[in-house]
Amino acid sequence: MSQAKLILSQSPPAWVPLRFFVTAPVFAIAAAVLVLWYEPTSLASRWSAPVLAFTHLLVIGFMAMVMTGALIQVVSVLLGGKIHRIRNMSLLLHTTLSLGTISLAMGFISSEPWFMRSAVVLLASWFGLFIWATLGGIGVRTARSDSAMGIGLALFALSITTILGLWLAVGYGWEQVPLARSLTDTHLTWGLLGWVGILLITVAYEVVPMFQLTPPYPKKMPPWLAPVHILALVLCSSTLVVPGSILPLIGGVTVAMTLSLFAVVTLRLQSRRKKKKADAVVWFWRCGMLSAIAATSIWLYAQTGGGLLQQQEWQMLLGAMVILGFAISLINGMLYKIIPFLIWVHLSIRVTEQKLSRRMVPNIKKMIPDTRARFQFWLHLFALVLFLATTFRPEWFLIPAAGMFALSNILLLHNITLALRLYSRTEIEIAQAGIEG
Repeated sequence: MSQAKLILSQSPPAWVPLRFFVTAPVFAIAAAVLVLWYEPTSLASRWSAPVLAFTHLLVIGFMAMVMTGALIQVVSVLLGGKIHRIRNMSLLLHTTLSLGTISLAMGFISSEPWFMRSAVVLLASWFGLFIWATLGGIGVRTARSDSAMGIGLALFALSITTILGLWLAVGYGWEQVPLARSLTDTHLTWGLLGWVGILLITVAYEVVPMFQLTPPYPKKMPPWLAPVHILALVLCSSTLVVPGSILPLIGGVTVAMTLSLFAVVTLRLQSRRKKKKADAVVWFWRCGMLSAIAATSIWLYAQTGGGLLQQQEWQMLLGAMVILGFAISLINGMLYKIIPFLIWVHLSIRVTEQKLSRRMVPNIKKMIPDTRARFQFWLHLFALVLFLATTFRPEWFLIPAAGMFALSNILLLHNITLALRLYSRTEIEIAQAGIEG
């Protein structure tokens, strides 16, 4: 993808996606603080209330927050879609998602039904508004049918994830409704590998060649990878209908192979970059791709027998690899490119409207210097390694892991805030120059 393929005239107001991006690290910091609050032994099980709260602060508060803002931008400038009343809609989405995430986390750690009931209402509202807005935008798109297919499949996966998640939350919030804990793994699979995985893969087809200066992905890859991936997820879920069938294993192997293929192709493209010196963004993506390969390799090895994944430690290890290693690494990398690009685009449009010199627009590389991003990458990498070690020795590594993860996201928030301050300051300077001119 190049800038020529973007429909920049359709770009929503800058603060529409930016409000989501700047909020996400706050939830990651909150997740780390939550871990520090509890004794390490209370987080040894994936079913403990603190672990459930920590996980949802990350997957909803951080990951879904970023992807909501990113998808609003993608639908507008990549697909040429128009989201109705985008300012008001984005504010509603941001509010319901933020309050819903807080209520859900409080529901887990307090066992207070009122919090969980509020989370069900708020997150259901966010989901309904988000689906309505994005599908409406995709429906009136003017370009990029291949990307629209990937986004549509990601939204389908989000629908399955949300329906299952809301039903589980209802089981927590209403005593008369039985808690269907058997749906948890299916909910987790559709959320991480479906909604998050397919959306990240679809966006990668565009942002990796554009921002990392790699060759494009093979033309034959996008049309089939996401559909095969989603079909494999359906097979993974067939155990709910046909217990004891071999179909879930076939689906799981296929999901592992499609994700691994995407990771290997991405690493190969990165090795052929026009710029040989890797910046922080490239390292974030390498970390994400290697985590995906490691996670799928462990899962495939576990299928040979031995009951490896029946052990809590290995379940937690795979979860950390996919959430922290794969998804959050890629999202960090995207933020360091998307935010400066958005700021540059909007400031460039503003100086053009005011008929001023483009020299007033700061250099895109100076909005978030690579030295700052690189330092945050190392903090993130150390936190990831410590969290992986925590799955086997929580009493040794949990507190350092949470502390390092908090520092990483504090620095991420600081870097984003500095870029937003530069944007606001430059906007004022452009307005003043326009008045004086």
